[in-house]
Amino acid sequence: MSGAGLDLGTVTFFVAIGAGLTFLALCVVFGGFFAERRLRDRLEAIETRALTGSRSLQMATLRRVERQGRLPTLDRLLWRWFPNASSIRQKLQASGSNMTLGDYAFVAISIAVGVAFVLYLVLDMAPGVALGGSLLLGIGLPNVWVGWRAKKRGQKFNLLFPEAVDLIVRALRAGLPVQEAVGNVARDIKDPVGGIFQRVQQEVQLGTPIEAALWRAARTVQTDEFNFLIVAMSIQRDTGGNLAETLANLSALLRARQQLRLKIRAFTSEARTTMLIMAGLPFLVGGGLFLISPGYIGPLFTTESGQMIAAAAGCSMGIGIFVMNKIATIKV
Repeated sequence: MSGAGLDLGTVTFFVAIGAGLTFLALCVVFGGFFAERRLRDRLEAIETRALTGSRSLQMATLRRVERQGRLPTLDRLLWRWFPNASSIRQKLQASGSNMTLGDYAFVAISIAVGVAFVLYLVLDMAPGVALGGSLLLGIGLPNVWVGWRAKKRGQKFNLLFPEAVDLIVRALRAGLPVQEAVGNVARDIKDPVGGIFQRVQQEVQLGTPIEAALWRAARTVQTDEFNFLIVAMSIQRDTGGNLAETLANLSALLRARQQLRLKIRAFTSEARTTMLIMAGLPFLVGGGLFLISPGYIGPLFTTESGQMIAAAAGCSMGIGIFVMNKIATIKV
């Protein structure tokens, strides 16, 4: 292939990468209907107007600050045109990350372009394989990282949350109001539980009802345990009764759920170990063959048919790992 042809092919390939990334970002990551976004904006506007005077201005300012990041132009573009931007933002908040939508999109595009450069120009793979690999890793790796961080943060939250409920119970039995009990949790319990309750306390101080502040914080936690607390407080407000006793029973329930969760994890350890071994074995065998006999395994990466077979094998292995993970995961 001539130099001019190679340059034209390279330019065409990267143009295809850009078009594919744009289309995938539109259809997969931020897909949806624009009417949904307009409806959410209307609901937020009504909720903001429900607050009066300077408190309304403070809440609106607080939300604007939460949405700003290092790429404000890209953030505004995403918030304006992509209807599912708030759900992506909630996933980032659930992971405990300070990344904004613009940061997330920039990282995904950077990974995709870097992988495409390595696969196409360095490893000399076929354009289709390089394009598919760049899109898969560019979209998949940030999503996996955010999901992993959100899962770890949720597990840490569930471990500390019964202590927070017990602290609220002790404060209520001592005669303190619910707002003061929430403030005690924000001061005495470490993150992530303390940070969540600190946010609730700040919104309550700005005039937001405590239940609305708790539900808004629940969007950034996404655990059933925290929802149990909000439902218990809502039922007690509507029906009356001893809130301290209700929350004490809730604390016992949460500890029992945690014990059951640990037992299930012990029972499924064999399946998870098998999944890890099966996921790592192809890479170990392939790496060993590459070191012992590079000429034997070389056609798998240097020929177009071998690259297609490797891509199909990678997809098949990914599907198998996904299925085994679903089998080994039991939600309580």
